[in-house]
Amino acid sequence: MHRAAIIPAIVMGFAIGLVPIPAASEECPRGGTLIAGAGDYRPYNIVEDGEVRGMDFEVIETILGKLGCDLVKVPLPWTRHLNALRNGTVDIATPVTKTPEREAFAHFSAPYIQADEVLFVRAENVDTYESLGDFFQNDKRLGVVRDYAYGGSFPALSEAYPHLIEMTDSLELNLKQLELGRVDAILGETYVVTSEIQSLGLSEVIKATNAIVASEPNYIMFSKKSVPTDFVAAFSKELEIMQESGEFDRITARYKDGEGAINLSDRVLSRTDHLRRRQVLNLFP
Repeated sequence: MHRAAIIPAIVMGFAIGLVPIPAASEECPRGGTLIAGAGDYRPYNIVEDGEVRGMDFEVIETILGKLGCDLVKVPLPWTRHLNALRNGTVDIATPVTKTPEREAFAHFSAPYIQADEVLFVRAENVDTYESLGDFFQNDKRLGVVRDYAYGGSFPALSEAYPHLIEMTDSLELNLKQLELGRVDAILGETYVVTSEIQSLGLSEVIKATNAIVASEPNYIMFSKKSVPTDFVAAFSKELEIMQESGEFDRITARYKDGEGAINLSDRVLSRTDHLRRRQVLNLFP
């Protein structure tokens, strides 16, 4: 028998044996305990000392709790994570964009979050620029991370104003350039850049503007081999209810303000949490 066929049965066995299953768990995949992979992509996924948390998982675990399901989170490099979704070893990946290649092996939730790329500037200039075009027309210098695929109006404008673009090799270096005044703005995804600003202690120095350069929906992705369509539909319904009720905004607002990583850092895993997590990790040599 192939390894991919054996693993779900193993996981179901330990999930049933170790954890009291909620009343609705018979409707959940894997006997009630799903598996999510994660890489360090803050604040969506936060991996520290082998432990996984972050904005995505606060949302996902809230929804799974409403459905009577549990979640085990496993640190995984992205390539291995995708392969695990293809063969059904892992059930969930987030945040993701929808592509034809991924649709071949995965289901997608209702839109999870709108990922916006915006201009970040020094605090005194937060209301100065209305758009990226306006920024360049004022002969200002933009910091970007080398080899990162920026969207929206950036590709065309970067060809028109190549002399105003400064490249660095990391987001941290990009922010340092802005702090020192070597560039006038940087471009990046709202939550990711805000989290890095907070970790560098620059929250009072660098601010996000209202100049949105690109915007696209991100989704929560489920393995077709391990998660049935009707469960994804139920998950999506709960996600939409959270978004309409304001519960979703209450969770994610802390991360947009740069506070979420701090609020979750005191979470203490129970002995059962640690035991379940070690057993799942044994499935990923």
